[in-house]
Amino acid sequence: MSKFTHSVKVPTQYKATAKILKVALEKQKSIKSLIFEEKHARVRSLQAVLKHYSDNRGAVDNAIEETSLLKDNPNLDSALAKVLVTELIFGRGQLNGDSKPVQTVREYKERLEKAISGSNIQKKEPNPRYVRVNTNLLSIAEALEYLSSEEWRRKELPAEATYADFLTAIRAMEEDEFMTDLHVEGVLIFHPKWAHYWAGHDFVHSKKFILQNKATSLAAELLAPPVGSTVLDLCAAPGMKTLHMCNVMQNKGRIYAVEQSQERYRALCDITNEAGCEIVTPILGDALTMDATRCPDVEYILVDPSCSGNGMQSRISVCDEQKDDKRLYKLAGLQIKILSHAMSAFPNVKRIAYCTCSLWKEENEQVVQRCLQLNPSFKMLSCKKALRNKWQNVGDKEYAKIGKNCLYCLPDSDLTDGIFLALFEKKRDGEEE
Repeated sequence: MSKFTHSVKVPTQYKATAKILKVALEKQKSIKSLIFEEKHARVRSLQAVLKHYSDNRGAVDNAIEETSLLKDNPNLDSALAKVLVTELIFGRGQLNGDSKPVQTVREYKERLEKAISGSNIQKKEPNPRYVRVNTNLLSIAEALEYLSSEEWRRKELPAEATYADFLTAIRAMEEDEFMTDLHVEGVLIFHPKWAHYWAGHDFVHSKKFILQNKATSLAAELLAPPVGSTVLDLCAAPGMKTLHMCNVMQNKGRIYAVEQSQERYRALCDITNEAGCEIVTPILGDALTMDATRCPDVEYILVDPSCSGNGMQSRISVCDEQKDDKRLYKLAGLQIKILSHAMSAFPNVKRIAYCTCSLWKEENEQVVQRCLQLNPSFKMLSCKKALRNKWQNVGDKEYAKIGKNCLYCLPDSDLTDGIFLALFEKKRDGEEE
Protein backbone atom coordinates (compact mmCIF):
# COMPACT_ATOMS: atom_id res chain seq x y z
CA MET A 1 0.00 0.00 0.00
CA SER A 2 1.31 3.49 -0.89
CA LYS A 3 2.58 5.59 2.00
CA PHE A 4 1.26 8.71 0.21
CA THR A 5 -2.29 10.00 0.47
CA HIS A 6 -3.15 10.63 -3.17
CA SER A 7 -6.31 12.56 -2.31
CA VAL A 8 -4.26 15.41 -0.77
CA LYS A 9 -3.90 18.13 -3.40
CA VAL A 10 -0.79 20.16 -4.09
CA PRO A 11 -1.29 23.66 -2.57
CA THR A 12 -2.65 26.02 -5.24
CA GLN A 13 0.16 28.53 -4.84
CA TYR A 14 2.76 25.87 -5.71
CA LYS A 15 0.81 24.69 -8.75
CA ALA A 16 0.25 28.24 -10.00
CA THR A 17 3.90 29.16 -9.46
CA ALA A 18 5.04 26.00 -11.27
CA LYS A 19 2.72 26.85 -14.16
CA ILE A 20 4.39 30.28 -14.48
CA LEU A 21 7.86 28.77 -14.33
CA LYS A 22 6.98 26.15 -16.94
CA VAL A 23 5.72 28.77 -19.42
CA ALA A 24 8.74 30.99 -18.74
CA LEU A 25 11.16 28.12 -19.37
CA GLU A 26 9.43 26.69 -22.43
CA LYS A 27 8.46 29.93 -24.16
CA GLN A 28 11.26 32.20 -22.84
CA LYS A 29 8.68 34.64 -21.48
CA SER A 30 9.16 37.28 -18.79
CA ILE A 31 8.31 35.94 -15.33
CA LYS A 32 7.25 39.37 -14.09
CA SER A 33 4.70 39.79 -16.89
CA LEU A 34 3.39 36.25 -16.28
CA ILE A 35 2.99 37.01 -12.56
CA PHE A 36 1.13 40.20 -13.41
CA GLU A 37 -1.27 38.26 -15.66
CA GLU A 38 -1.85 35.49 -13.10
CA LYS A 39 -5.24 35.80 -11.39
CA HIS A 40 -4.30 33.75 -8.32
CA ALA A 41 -3.47 36.29 -5.61
CA ARG A 42 -0.97 34.13 -3.72
CA VAL A 43 1.36 33.86 -6.71
CA ARG A 44 2.62 37.41 -6.29
CA SER A 45 3.58 36.57 -2.72
CA LEU A 46 5.59 33.64 -4.09
CA GLN A 47 7.52 35.90 -6.44
CA ALA A 48 10.33 35.40 -3.91
CA VAL A 49 10.48 31.67 -4.80
CA LEU A 50 10.87 32.48 -8.49
CA LYS A 51 13.54 35.04 -7.65
CA HIS A 52 15.41 32.44 -5.58
CA TYR A 53 15.22 30.03 -8.51
CA SER A 54 16.43 32.74 -10.89
CA ASP A 55 19.42 33.46 -8.63
CA ASN A 56 20.26 29.79 -7.96
CA ARG A 57 19.04 28.10 -11.11
CA GLY A 58 22.28 26.22 -11.75
CA ALA A 59 22.45 24.87 -8.19
CA VAL A 60 18.78 23.76 -8.16
CA ASP A 61 18.91 22.09 -11.57
CA ASN A 62 22.20 20.39 -10.74
CA ALA A 63 20.87 19.06 -7.38
CA ILE A 64 17.71 17.67 -9.02
CA GLU A 65 19.87 15.92 -11.62
CA GLU A 66 22.43 14.60 -9.14
CA THR A 67 19.85 13.18 -6.73
CA SER A 68 17.84 11.59 -9.58
CA LEU A 69 14.71 13.21 -8.13
CA LEU A 70 12.88 13.34 -11.47
CA LYS A 71 14.35 10.07 -12.75
CA ASP A 72 13.16 8.19 -9.65
CA ASN A 73 9.76 9.93 -9.72
CA PRO A 74 8.71 10.14 -13.37
CA ASN A 75 5.22 11.40 -12.49
CA LEU A 76 6.63 14.44 -10.68
CA ASP A 77 6.26 17.54 -12.86
CA SER A 78 9.65 19.10 -13.61
CA ALA A 79 8.59 22.74 -13.03
CA LEU A 80 6.79 21.82 -9.78
CA ALA A 81 9.91 19.98 -8.60
CA LYS A 82 12.01 23.09 -9.23
CA VAL A 83 9.57 25.28 -7.29
CA LEU A 84 9.43 22.88 -4.33
CA VAL A 85 13.21 22.31 -4.19
CA THR A 86 13.85 26.05 -4.40
CA GLU A 87 11.39 26.79 -1.57
CA LEU A 88 12.82 23.99 0.59
CA ILE A 89 16.52 24.79 0.10
CA PHE A 90 16.74 28.50 -0.78
CA GLY A 91 13.38 29.84 0.43
CA ARG A 92 11.41 29.27 3.63
CA GLY A 93 13.12 25.94 4.34
CA GLN A 94 9.80 24.12 4.65
CA LEU A 95 6.87 23.08 2.46
CA ASN A 96 3.14 23.30 3.08
CA GLY A 97 0.78 20.32 3.07
CA ASP A 98 1.19 16.58 2.62
CA SER A 99 0.54 16.04 -1.07
CA LYS A 100 2.60 13.37 -2.81
CA PRO A 101 4.94 15.84 -4.62
CA VAL A 102 5.56 17.77 -1.38
CA GLN A 103 6.30 14.59 0.62
CA THR A 104 8.55 13.29 -2.16
CA VAL A 105 10.69 16.44 -2.22
CA ARG A 106 10.80 16.51 1.60
CA GLU A 107 12.24 12.95 1.56
CA TYR A 108 15.06 14.15 -0.71
CA LYS A 109 15.95 17.18 1.45
CA GLU A 110 19.21 15.80 2.88
CA ARG A 111 20.34 14.48 -0.49
CA LEU A 112 19.50 17.80 -2.17
CA GLU A 113 21.40 19.79 0.48
CA LYS A 114 24.40 17.46 0.12
CA ALA A 115 24.36 17.85 -3.67
CA ILE A 116 24.25 21.63 -3.39
CA SER A 117 26.96 21.85 -0.71
CA GLY A 118 29.23 19.54 -2.72
CA SER A 119 28.66 21.42 -5.95
CA ASN A 120 31.04 23.98 -7.42
CA ILE A 121 27.99 26.14 -8.15
CA GLN A 122 27.94 28.72 -5.39
CA LYS A 123 24.74 29.82 -3.71
CA LYS A 124 24.19 33.46 -4.62
CA GLU A 125 24.44 35.61 -1.50
CA PRO A 126 21.79 38.34 -1.49
CA ASN A 127 22.81 41.96 -1.16
CA PRO A 128 21.72 43.92 1.94
CA ARG A 129 18.29 45.46 2.35
CA TYR A 130 18.41 49.22 1.80
CA VAL A 131 15.76 51.39 3.42
CA ARG A 132 15.67 55.16 2.84
CA VAL A 133 14.10 57.60 5.29
CA ASN A 134 11.46 59.82 3.68
CA THR A 135 12.29 63.07 5.45
CA ASN A 136 9.01 64.63 4.30
CA LEU A 137 7.32 62.50 6.97
CA LEU A 138 10.07 61.45 9.40
CA SER A 139 13.37 63.03 10.36
CA ILE A 140 16.53 60.94 10.31
CA ALA A 141 16.89 61.53 14.07
CA GLU A 142 13.37 60.16 14.60
CA ALA A 143 14.15 57.15 12.42
CA LEU A 144 17.30 56.35 14.40
CA GLU A 145 15.42 56.79 17.68
CA TYR A 146 12.71 54.40 16.46
CA LEU A 147 15.27 51.73 15.48
CA SER A 148 16.96 52.04 18.85
CA SER A 149 13.61 51.58 20.61
CA GLU A 150 13.13 48.38 18.59
CA GLU A 151 16.55 47.15 19.83
CA TRP A 152 18.39 47.47 16.53
CA ARG A 153 22.11 48.08 17.11
CA ARG A 154 23.78 50.75 14.99
CA LYS A 155 27.15 49.69 13.61
CA GLU A 156 29.33 52.78 13.23
CA LEU A 157 32.60 53.31 11.38
CA PRO A 158 35.38 55.76 12.25
CA ALA A 159 35.41 59.03 10.29
CA GLU A 160 38.58 58.00 8.41
CA ALA A 161 37.02 54.73 7.14
CA THR A 162 37.63 54.01 3.48
CA TYR A 163 35.07 52.70 1.00
CA ALA A 164 36.70 49.26 1.26
CA ASP A 165 36.28 49.43 5.08
CA PHE A 166 32.61 50.31 4.56
CA LEU A 167 31.97 47.33 2.25
CA THR A 168 33.80 44.97 4.62
CA ALA A 169 31.64 46.22 7.50
CA ILE A 170 28.43 45.58 5.53
CA ARG A 171 29.48 42.01 4.74
CA ALA A 172 30.26 41.37 8.41
CA MET A 173 27.05 42.91 9.75
CA GLU A 174 25.23 40.91 12.43
CA GLU A 175 21.52 40.21 11.97
CA ASP A 176 20.43 42.71 14.64
CA GLU A 177 22.74 45.48 13.38
CA PHE A 178 22.17 48.24 10.86
CA MET A 179 24.40 50.87 9.29
CA THR A 180 23.95 54.34 7.82
CA ASP A 181 25.26 54.78 4.29
CA LEU A 182 28.66 56.30 3.57
CA HIS A 183 27.40 58.43 0.67
CA VAL A 184 23.66 59.10 0.87
CA GLU A 185 22.09 60.68 3.92
CA GLY A 186 19.05 58.81 5.16
CA VAL A 187 19.91 55.46 3.56
CA LEU A 188 19.88 52.67 6.17
CA ILE A 189 21.47 49.27 5.55
CA PHE A 190 20.18 46.01 7.04
CA HIS A 191 21.18 42.35 6.88
CA PRO A 192 19.64 40.56 3.84
CA LYS A 193 17.61 38.39 6.21
CA TRP A 194 15.29 41.34 6.87
CA ALA A 195 14.31 42.01 3.23
CA HIS A 196 10.77 40.61 3.65
CA TYR A 197 10.40 42.06 7.15
CA TRP A 198 10.81 45.60 5.85
CA ALA A 199 8.64 44.93 2.78
CA GLY A 200 5.70 44.35 5.15
CA HIS A 201 6.55 47.02 7.75
CA ASP A 202 4.04 49.72 8.73
CA PHE A 203 6.64 52.48 8.18
CA VAL A 204 7.01 51.31 4.56
CA HIS A 205 3.23 51.16 3.98
CA SER A 206 2.88 54.67 5.41
CA LYS A 207 5.81 55.89 3.22
CA LYS A 208 7.93 56.98 6.19
CA PHE A 209 10.49 54.45 4.96
CA ILE A 210 11.09 53.88 1.24
CA LEU A 211 12.49 50.61 -0.11
CA GLN A 212 15.02 52.07 -2.53
CA ASN A 213 18.32 50.49 -3.51
CA LYS A 214 21.38 52.53 -2.54
CA ALA A 215 22.54 52.64 -6.19
CA THR A 216 19.40 54.41 -7.41
CA SER A 217 19.67 56.84 -4.48
CA LEU A 218 22.94 58.11 -5.94
CA ALA A 219 21.08 59.91 -8.77
CA ALA A 220 19.56 62.58 -6.50
CA GLU A 221 22.74 62.65 -4.40
CA LEU A 222 24.89 63.52 -7.43
CA LEU A 223 22.43 65.91 -9.07
CA ALA A 224 22.20 67.67 -5.68
CA PRO A 225 19.47 70.23 -6.46
CA PRO A 226 19.62 73.02 -3.83
CA VAL A 227 16.70 73.88 -1.57
CA GLY A 228 14.27 76.09 -3.50
CA SER A 229 15.53 75.15 -6.98
CA THR A 230 13.49 74.08 -10.02
CA VAL A 231 14.00 70.51 -11.18
CA LEU A 232 12.79 68.43 -14.11
CA ASP A 233 12.52 64.65 -13.80
CA LEU A 234 12.07 63.69 -17.46
CA CYS A 235 11.19 59.98 -17.05
CA ALA A 236 9.82 60.03 -13.53
CA ALA A 237 7.67 56.95 -12.79
CA PRO A 238 7.44 55.11 -10.50
CA GLY A 239 8.69 58.14 -8.55
CA MET A 240 11.38 56.90 -6.15
CA LYS A 241 14.02 59.30 -7.49
CA THR A 242 11.45 62.12 -7.69
CA LEU A 243 10.65 61.62 -4.02
CA HIS A 244 14.34 61.48 -3.11
CA MET A 245 15.00 64.79 -4.90
CA CYS A 246 12.08 66.26 -2.96
CA ASN A 247 13.83 65.12 0.25
CA VAL A 248 17.16 66.59 -0.88
CA MET A 249 15.38 69.91 -1.55
CA GLN A 250 13.65 69.75 1.85
CA ASN A 251 10.29 69.91 0.07
CA LYS A 252 11.00 73.48 -1.09
CA GLY A 253 11.12 74.61 -4.72
CA ARG A 254 9.49 72.82 -7.66
CA ILE A 255 9.84 69.45 -9.39
CA TYR A 256 8.21 68.79 -12.75
CA ALA A 257 7.79 65.01 -12.97
CA VAL A 258 7.06 63.74 -16.48
CA GLU A 259 5.67 60.32 -17.39
CA GLN A 260 4.24 59.13 -20.71
CA SER A 261 2.43 55.95 -19.60
CA GLN A 262 -1.04 56.51 -18.13
CA GLU A 263 -0.70 53.61 -15.69
CA ARG A 264 2.78 54.61 -14.52
CA TYR A 265 1.64 58.25 -14.28
CA ARG A 266 -1.07 57.18 -11.82
CA ALA A 267 1.54 55.31 -9.78
CA LEU A 268 3.74 58.44 -9.79
CA CYS A 269 0.83 60.61 -8.57
CA ASP A 270 0.00 58.08 -5.85
CA ILE A 271 3.49 57.81 -4.39
CA THR A 272 4.20 61.55 -4.44
CA ASN A 273 0.85 62.27 -2.74
CA GLU A 274 1.22 59.53 -0.14
CA ALA A 275 4.84 60.50 0.57
CA GLY A 276 4.01 64.13 1.34
CA CYS A 277 5.65 65.73 -1.73
CA GLU A 278 4.25 69.26 -1.81
CA ILE A 279 6.52 70.56 -4.59
CA VAL A 280 5.95 67.92 -7.29
CA THR A 281 3.92 68.74 -10.40
CA PRO A 282 3.20 65.45 -12.22
CA ILE A 283 2.84 65.81 -16.01
CA LEU A 284 1.35 63.13 -18.26
CA GLY A 285 3.25 63.53 -21.52
CA ASP A 286 6.19 62.69 -23.76
CA ALA A 287 9.59 63.81 -22.45
CA LEU A 288 10.57 64.96 -25.95
CA THR A 289 7.69 67.48 -26.05
CA MET A 290 8.69 69.21 -22.81
CA ASP A 291 10.32 72.64 -23.11
CA ALA A 292 10.89 75.86 -21.20
CA THR A 293 7.32 76.99 -21.91
CA ARG A 294 5.76 73.85 -20.42
CA CYS A 295 8.34 73.61 -17.63
CA PRO A 296 9.72 77.12 -17.00
CA ASP A 297 12.90 78.05 -15.10
CA VAL A 298 14.35 74.51 -15.01
CA GLU A 299 17.86 74.47 -13.50
CA TYR A 300 18.46 70.77 -12.74
CA ILE A 301 17.39 67.77 -14.82
CA LEU A 302 17.36 64.04 -14.12
CA VAL A 303 17.30 61.82 -17.23
CA ASP A 304 16.52 58.22 -16.30
CA PRO A 305 15.15 56.77 -19.57
CA SER A 306 13.93 53.31 -20.50
CA CYS A 307 16.84 50.89 -20.72
CA SER A 308 17.62 47.18 -20.97
CA GLY A 309 17.63 46.94 -17.17
CA ASN A 310 20.27 44.20 -17.06
CA GLY A 311 21.79 45.67 -13.88
CA MET A 312 18.69 45.22 -11.74
CA GLN A 313 19.07 42.52 -9.10
CA SER A 314 15.30 42.28 -8.70
CA ARG A 315 14.98 40.99 -12.27
CA ILE A 316 13.75 37.43 -12.47
CA SER A 317 15.19 35.57 -15.42
CA VAL A 318 15.18 31.82 -16.03
CA CYS A 319 16.94 31.88 -19.38
CA ASP A 320 20.46 32.90 -20.25
CA GLU A 321 20.05 36.49 -21.34
CA GLN A 322 21.85 37.19 -24.57
CA LYS A 323 22.95 40.65 -25.59
CA ASP A 324 20.31 41.91 -28.02
CA ASP A 325 22.19 44.33 -30.28
CA LYS A 326 19.08 45.34 -32.21
CA ARG A 327 17.19 46.24 -29.04
CA LEU A 328 20.20 48.08 -27.59
CA TYR A 329 20.50 50.12 -30.81
CA LYS A 330 16.84 51.20 -30.51
CA LEU A 331 17.14 51.98 -26.80
CA ALA A 332 20.35 53.97 -27.26
CA GLY A 333 18.70 55.98 -30.04
CA LEU A 334 15.88 57.00 -27.68
CA GLN A 335 18.29 57.66 -24.81
CA ILE A 336 20.39 59.98 -27.00
CA LYS A 337 17.26 61.84 -28.11
CA ILE A 338 16.04 62.40 -24.53
CA LEU A 339 19.42 63.38 -23.03
CA SER A 340 20.23 65.65 -25.97
CA HIS A 341 16.77 67.23 -25.66
CA ALA A 342 17.43 67.93 -21.97
CA MET A 343 20.69 69.65 -22.94
CA SER A 344 19.16 71.83 -25.65
CA ALA A 345 15.57 72.71 -24.70
CA PHE A 346 16.04 74.39 -21.30
CA PRO A 347 18.13 77.59 -21.43
CA ASN A 348 18.48 77.95 -17.64
CA VAL A 349 19.72 74.43 -16.96
CA LYS A 350 22.88 74.21 -14.85
CA ARG A 351 23.36 70.50 -14.24
CA ILE A 352 22.03 67.22 -15.64
CA ALA A 353 22.32 63.69 -14.25
CA TYR A 354 21.97 60.74 -16.63
CA CYS A 355 21.17 57.37 -15.10
CA THR A 356 20.47 53.85 -16.40
CA CYS A 357 20.05 50.48 -14.74
CA SER A 358 22.09 48.94 -17.56
CA LEU A 359 25.68 47.71 -17.63
CA TRP A 360 25.99 47.87 -21.44
CA LYS A 361 28.36 50.50 -22.87
CA GLU A 362 25.90 51.10 -25.74
CA GLU A 363 23.43 52.65 -23.29
CA ASN A 364 26.03 54.34 -21.14
CA GLU A 365 29.42 55.67 -22.29
CA GLN A 366 28.37 55.65 -25.96
CA VAL A 367 25.22 57.68 -25.21
CA VAL A 368 27.26 60.16 -23.18
CA GLN A 369 29.86 60.44 -25.94
CA ARG A 370 27.27 61.15 -28.63
CA CYS A 371 25.37 63.71 -26.55
CA LEU A 372 28.55 65.65 -25.77
CA GLN A 373 29.33 65.71 -29.50
CA LEU A 374 25.85 67.06 -30.22
CA ASN A 375 25.89 69.53 -27.30
CA PRO A 376 29.39 71.04 -26.92
CA SER A 377 28.07 73.60 -24.43
CA PHE A 378 28.15 70.88 -21.75
CA LYS A 379 31.06 69.30 -19.90
CA MET A 380 31.27 66.28 -17.63
CA LEU A 381 31.78 66.39 -13.87
CA SER A 382 33.52 63.57 -12.02
CA CYS A 383 30.99 61.42 -10.16
CA LYS A 384 33.80 59.87 -8.11
CA LYS A 385 35.01 63.29 -6.92
CA ALA A 386 31.42 64.20 -6.03
CA LEU A 387 31.48 61.16 -3.70
CA ARG A 388 34.72 62.41 -2.06
CA ASN A 389 36.67 59.80 -4.08
CA LYS A 390 35.16 57.07 -1.87
CA TRP A 391 34.22 54.87 -4.81
CA GLN A 392 35.87 52.22 -6.98
CA ASN A 393 34.06 51.52 -10.23
CA VAL A 394 34.15 54.12 -13.00
CA GLY A 395 33.51 53.96 -16.74
CA ASP A 396 35.56 52.38 -19.50
CA LYS A 397 38.91 54.14 -19.96
CA GLU A 398 38.69 53.49 -23.70
CA TYR A 399 36.27 56.43 -23.82
CA ALA A 400 38.73 59.31 -23.41
CA LYS A 401 37.70 62.02 -20.92
CA ILE A 402 34.36 60.23 -20.44
CA GLY A 403 34.96 56.88 -18.74
CA LYS A 404 36.88 58.23 -15.75
CA ASN A 405 34.09 60.74 -14.99
CA CYS A 406 31.26 58.21 -15.11
CA LEU A 407 30.30 55.91 -12.26
CA TYR A 408 29.18 52.29 -12.15
CA CYS A 409 27.53 50.52 -9.24
CA LEU A 410 28.27 46.80 -9.65
CA PRO A 411 26.24 44.18 -7.74
CA ASP A 412 29.13 41.94 -6.68
CA SER A 413 31.59 44.62 -5.60
CA ASP A 414 29.32 47.48 -4.47
CA LEU A 415 26.56 45.24 -2.99
CA THR A 416 23.89 47.19 -4.90
CA ASP A 417 21.90 47.01 -8.10
CA GLY A 418 23.88 47.57 -11.29
CA ILE A 419 23.58 51.26 -12.18
CA PHE A 420 25.40 53.73 -14.46
CA LEU A 421 25.57 57.46 -13.71
CA ALA A 422 26.99 60.47 -15.54
CA LEU A 423 26.92 64.10 -14.49
CA PHE A 424 26.96 67.14 -16.82
CA GLU A 425 27.34 70.86 -16.21
CA LYS A 426 26.61 73.74 -18.56
CA LYS A 427 29.82 75.53 -19.48
CA ARG A 428 30.17 79.21 -18.75
CA ASP A 429 30.51 81.49 -21.79
CA GLY A 430 33.95 81.06 -23.31
CA GLU A 431 34.82 78.14 -21.00
CA GLU A 432 36.80 75.25 -22.47
CA GLU A 433 36.45 71.76 -21.03
